[in-house]
Parts: sequence; structure tokens; C-alpha cells
Amino acid sequence: MTDVWGDRGVFRPRELGVPSRAAGQPWRLDTVTDVPDTVIEAARVGTLEVRAASTRGAGHRSRGEVRQDAMGVTDLGGRYVLTAVADGFGASSHAHRGAQLAVRHAIGYLAYALPGADLDVVDMITALRKADRAVREAGPNPECRRTTLTVAAVELGWTGQGHRYRAMRIGDSPAMVLNDGAFLPLFGKRGAESDLLPSPRGSADGVRGVLRPGEVLVVASAGLGTAVRDSAVGTYLASAWAEVPGPVAFVHQLQFDLRAFDDDRTAVAVWAR
Repeated sequence: MTDVWGDRGVFRPRELGVPSRAAGQPWRLDTVTDVPDTVIEAARVGTLEVRAASTRGAGHRSRGEVRQDAMGVTDLGGRYVLTAVADGFGASSHAHRGAQLAVRHAIGYLAYALPGADLDVVDMITALRKADRAVREAGPNPECRRTTLTVAAVELGWTGQGHRYRAMRIGDSPAMVLNDGAFLPLFGKRGAESDLLPSPRGSADGVRGVLRPGEVLVVASAGLGTAVRDSAVGTYLASAWAEVPGPVAFVHQLQFDLRAFDDDRTAVAVWAR
């Protein structure tokens, strides 16, 4: 029996400054059996490489609390990659359920609508509305399921000409493009608690662009986006993601150790090769 906790050697999370106290504590199991600590996805879709992971933050692990982030990614007939990330609001008792519902219904609507519509004209607002309705009508006390939601669709293009994308969000979960070693935010700063599903008071943010060869589109939760913006994490991940990592390496990179950054971390990254 040993008092030492955590991975060692090559599996040890990268320390990017003063280590987190919570990260050094033993993990505790939470009471929600159908929300695992960490989920990963990875794929090659045409000339796109996709890596996605959602991992419980050290704070939640040490307290035995459920991961409140959710993410989804899918290949729509080899023509589109659809992504969604939701960051459940920490003070809401069932935020993890709201996040799951938001992701499922937003991607579900886009998977239904896009085969019959061009990316330029598909109604992405309706994807947010479908998610909002699902979160609101899932049971009593809708405010206990508050969550952000960011959705994105990338259309496969042609080598050398890039891939069109559109992204839209409610709340402050960011989308970024990694280009030439720098993460460029696609949305401005937001953070009001009213900008959450269900029944957000604020308006949705929308953006469209072209993902060029060598660039990476990243849709993330605030637990990662804040760290990328406000610490050494941005430099570390920009270097790590200069080449496409393997799925397990991608998760390991998200599990960096840095004090004050103990929230859940979720990212869906799409590389244009």
C-alpha cells in the first residue's frame, strides 16, 4: 500500500507551473454511474483529422463530483464533420444532464438538416433552439440543468482550397483556430449567467470561415479556453498540436497540471491536413 497517488513517468500530466493541489489528491468516484470520468473520440474524415475528449477536472475528481462538460462529434456522410461542446453551469445540480441533452439535440438537428441544405443557408439557430427545448422540457426545475452550448459544422473541401465552417454558440464556451502557433478566438468574451440554456436572455453568437491546410479548428469548454488564453497552456498546446497527436496523447495533453485551472476540460479539434 502506498500513499503516492497518480501517474508516473511518461504518463504523468505535464506541469505548466505551480501544480494544482487537487490534482495530487486521490480520485473519488461520483454517484452518477453513466457519466464516465473521461471520454475520447478520434477519426480521419477525408483530409480532416479529428481528435475529441472530455475529461473531469481535478477539482471535481478530488471531491467526487460528476463531470459537467459534454461533447459530441460525428461524420455526416463524409461531407461534414459536426461538433458540439456544452459546459454545464457549476451551480446547477443537474448541469451534466443539460449539457448531454444540448449536445445530443443540436447535433441531431444538424445531422437531419444538412443533407438537404447547403452549409451557407442551414438554420443553425434552430439547432440551438432544439437543444434549448430539450433542456427546458426534460423535467421540473429547468434551471437545475443550465449549460452553455457551442456547435460547429465543417464541410470537407478540396486539398489546397480549405474547408468551409460555421460555428454558433450560447454562453461562453469558445471556438478557436490554431494558426502559426497562436490560438485565434472566433468569438468575443461573454460570461453572463443569463447566457445559458434553457431560455437564454442573450443572443447567439455566430461565425463562419474557411479552415486552411495546416490550421486547426478547436471547439472547447471554458475550462480549456480560459487556460489557453490566460496562462502558459496556450504555448504548450500550440506546440503539442503542431502535429496531429494520437488519441491517447491528445487526452494526456488536456490533463496538464496547473494551479487554479481545475475545471473540466473538453476539446474537439479538427486538423486540415
